[in-house]
Amino acid sequence: MTQIHAHIIRNSIHQNNFVVTKLVSYCFSSHNPCYATKVFDQILEPNTILWNNMIKGFVHVSLYEQALLYYIDMLSYGSKPNNFTYPFLLKACSKLFAFEEGKVLHGHILKLGFNSDVYVQTSLLDLYGSCGDIVASRNVFDRMSERDVVASNAMLVGYTRIGLVEIAEKLFSEMPVRNVSSWTTMISGYVQVENSVKALEVFQEMQMKGVRPDKLTVITVLSAISNLGSLEMGKWVHDYVKSKEIEIDGFVGTSLIDMYSKCGSINEARGVFDKINQRTISCYNAMISGYAVHGLAERLRIGIDDVTMIGVLSACSHSGLVDLGYMYFDSMKEKYGIEPKVEHYGCIVDLLGRAGKFDKAMEIVESTEADIVLLGEELARRVYKLDPTNSGLMVLKSNLFAVEGKWEEAAGVRRSMKDKGIRKKPGCSWIEVDNVVHKFFAGDDSHPFSKDIYAKLEELSEKLKLYMNK
Repeated sequence: MTQIHAHIIRNSIHQNNFVVTKLVSYCFSSHNPCYATKVFDQILEPNTILWNNMIKGFVHVSLYEQALLYYIDMLSYGSKPNNFTYPFLLKACSKLFAFEEGKVLHGHILKLGFNSDVYVQTSLLDLYGSCGDIVASRNVFDRMSERDVVASNAMLVGYTRIGLVEIAEKLFSEMPVRNVSSWTTMISGYVQVENSVKALEVFQEMQMKGVRPDKLTVITVLSAISNLGSLEMGKWVHDYVKSKEIEIDGFVGTSLIDMYSKCGSINEARGVFDKINQRTISCYNAMISGYAVHGLAERLRIGIDDVTMIGVLSACSHSGLVDLGYMYFDSMKEKYGIEPKVEHYGCIVDLLGRAGKFDKAMEIVESTEADIVLLGEELARRVYKLDPTNSGLMVLKSNLFAVEGKWEEAAGVRRSMKDKGIRKKPGCSWIEVDNVVHKFFAGDDSHPFSKDIYAKLEELSEKLKLYMNK
């Protein structure tokens, strides 16, 4: 990439919008948005096409906020958006569930006269559907002069997302053209409302119409079969996948493992697991859950190495199998000869943190020779997810930095607490007297007898000092 850029500069075409647009597109396709931004920042007069490619690129790499910020910069620069600008921006709003920002964009679209563009309209109805405003979505749909299958599918997704499957079915039956996405959406809709029998009926009808399922269809159908526990139907779908040479990757493999496990055939599930070339955490998750349900957790001990153990511990964490995960972690060195690494400690901290066992997690953090700050950060992150207002995690981070002798970082955390108005929660104790609970905070004087209490404490303190000096 840098060589291409250097060649462009040497040939003095680095200000050519067409050339730079191609380079920026290549940067984003290579998942290098930082380099794309540096290239863009050197352009003195970016045109609309280049701005659009920056916005499109950020959406492509899931940096949705950046896409919206560049749109604001585009307007500030004085460059005029066109009908190709807004579908990407609306997609960004859909992914962020940014309803208010989406309505502002809708206003811009109306003002600039792009409301009749089929791609813009489809993006609008998808936005409103994603944000749960199905009425606004339908209004956009009804006003479309041209409705292609993509627009109809977006409307179907909007209905099924909120459980309005009967309305979706009516729209589905009226569609002049239906593709694999249309059928999959209807199958998914019935699975969502727990009508798996109807989901399989739609799948069979799809077969009769000669529409070939894709991976997403297969995954959705397997979910319906899992709910019903229909092993024979599951085997038929598995055979279909093999006959059509559909790749059994991490996603399809996980669904097959889950289906066989729930249908009572754990050996078939293991057979699928063993044949997956690149197993994801989800694969381990499904396999461990299957063994746990069948009371056969010990079988997963076959062929474990340090990389496998990371997958196993992560899967236990995501499945909530705390005891099983801790058992594997505890036996790593003794039974498998695997020396725990910082990644394994991170997994076990995540496992315990998800289960709310912060004291146990902290014991591991303090007892290991691994990077204590890194593990502490993981524990703090887990606490934050469960309780964003928890001041203890900030104090924890500060203390961990202090243990490592990183005094500037520790002070930085304390300053951050002060700037954000986060204060350490005071210690609390309580006592029950005559069926009444009295609660006390450190430094608190709100109790009606606080003066008498503090006076008595002072008296006791003086007596203790006299006793200790004897």
